[in-house]
Amino acid sequence: MSSIPLTLAEAVPLGTVWLQRLLADAGIRSLAIKGPAFVELGVRRPRQSNDIDLLVAPEVYATATDVLVAGGWKVVSYNLPPGLEHTKYSVTLRHDQMPATVDLHQRFEGMLAQDVFDTLWHERESVVIAHQEVTTVGRDHALIMELLNAVKPQPPTARAVAAGQVVDRAAVTCDPHDLAAAARAVGARHTAADLIVALGGERPTDPPSSEEAEWIANPFSYNRLDLLRDTMRQAPHHLPQVLLEQLLLTPDAAKFWALTNDLEYRGRVQVLWHRVRRQMAR
Repeated sequence: MSSIPLTLAEAVPLGTVWLQRLLADAGIRSLAIKGPAFVELGVRRPRQSNDIDLLVAPEVYATATDVLVAGGWKVVSYNLPPGLEHTKYSVTLRHDQMPATVDLHQRFEGMLAQDVFDTLWHERESVVIAHQEVTTVGRDHALIMELLNAVKPQPPTARAVAAGQVVDRAAVTCDPHDLAAAARAVGARHTAADLIVALGGERPTDPPSSEEAEWIANPFSYNRLDLLRDTMRQAPHHLPQVLLEQLLLTPDAAKFWALTNDLEYRGRVQVLWHRVRRQMAR
């Protein structure tokens, strides 16, 4: 890799191309999601992305993570005990020579079908990023992902407004019937209902499954308490290690936490103190 530092504007598109090829060379299929891929599809307005997002099938998730680590990337999010990899949607990695982190996803929150990746792969499209072809999801599925990402932090009463904003920001128009079919295929007919209504479609008449209802009520990402709960239930012998890592943090994890929480990083102790204060304020 060049010794000349990359800017963030350069790192995201170049990194997307590089990492997809790195995985492909290892025989792993991946789909670029969010970021410049969605801008090219017309479902997102051009804006600076801060990270790279790639989706792989759950069965190759651990292998894909190892491929990136072998390529010089370091895991800076939760270090999950063996057997718990399936509990988290994604892992975040950083590279010493890249200003952008990468989120490697094995699932996408709100898409609850069992075979999501294969469905998305079947409907995949190609876009040009950094003058190279990149494989991404189809336009309908991309718009659904934009909606699910937008409503995740919103209370139920604000999700219709968020869906309208997603539609307004898109440079393309999707047919609500096609979108409903695409959503149902990935287990998002209920979780993406606000988007379909915003496009002039109807809400589903069948009741949501228990998993769909749970996501609609609480769509927030996997957090530290979830990690501790799942460790106690499924890998209790790893609990001391997980607790120690969460309490002490590695320098890389501390820097990443500061970055994602808009905190100017001054050291690991500073981050630990902020985490304690935030937890006590809840």
